[in-house]
Amino acid sequence: MTKILHLLFIAAAVAFAAAPAVSLAAEAIVVSDAVYAKATIVKVDKKTRELTLRDEQGHEEVVVASEEVRNFDQIKKGDVLEVEYHRAAASALQKVGDTTAAGQSTDVQRAPAGAKPGMVAMHTSTIVATVLEIDAKNRLLTVQGPKGGIVTVVVPADMTAFDSLKKGDKISAEYAEAVAISVKTPAKKK
Repeated sequence: MTKILHLLFIAAAVAFAAAPAVSLAAEAIVVSDAVYAKATIVKVDKKTRELTLRDEQGHEEVVVASEEVRNFDQIKKGDVLEVEYHRAAASALQKVGDTTAAGQSTDVQRAPAGAKPGMVAMHTSTIVATVLEIDAKNRLLTVQGPKGGIVTVVVPADMTAFDSLKKGDKISAEYAEAVAISVKTPAKKK
């Protein structure tokens, strides 16, 4: 977990340019997962911006908070760092006539000045893939992405758009990642 926490903390420190989000099609194959991590801050070095984090199993990791981490001075020993990371991939089974539908967008929101550090970031990529083969009997669809990668997927029976696809059609696929990081001061024990 400390490796995940370390990577996510570094990722959160990267500044992204804000852009509008891309919406998913109504009929899509979606695969998603999530990771949650929590660590207590056991040491804060304000000069080097190093934080020593201890996870729930007692493992410690030292991370450096970049200058992009707003409100670093609000972080105190004993605060709790919480990280949620979500990712999802969706292949929409809709024909796309415009191959310029591909693109990327990023949206980042940081904690307001004076508050405990925190941020939420979401990055979405959309590609257009070409249908290479259709196995209607077994509901298998083989597509090629813009960089030449080929993948075959099983299409669920309730996705009726599959029935109208033809070899050479263009369809869209979307991948999204989101991370939320917050630093909280634990409630005092009575």
